[in-house]
Amino acid sequence: MIPLSSASYTLPFVGPGTYLIFGIVLLPVYVMVAAWFLGDPSDRKTAGLGLAYLAGLTTALWGGLFVVTMLIKAVFF
Repeated sequence: MIPLSSASYTLPFVGPGTYLIFGIVLLPVYVMVAAWFLGDPSDRKTAGLGLAYLAGLTTALWGGLFVVTMLIKAVFF
């Protein structure tokens, strides 16, 4: 097995899956957000609103998953 880094320690939540998800799977989302601001015609107010909705949805999903994970940990472990 080839190590992904030369360091003898590992960081929490950083592994091959993290790079895969944030680097490759979310690439279309990055392109979409960039197109909102760099595309022609560009409407900053609408692009900002879309970005706020995207950030709010992501925060709600990740926050909810975190709360449920902590609840499962407290109940079962």
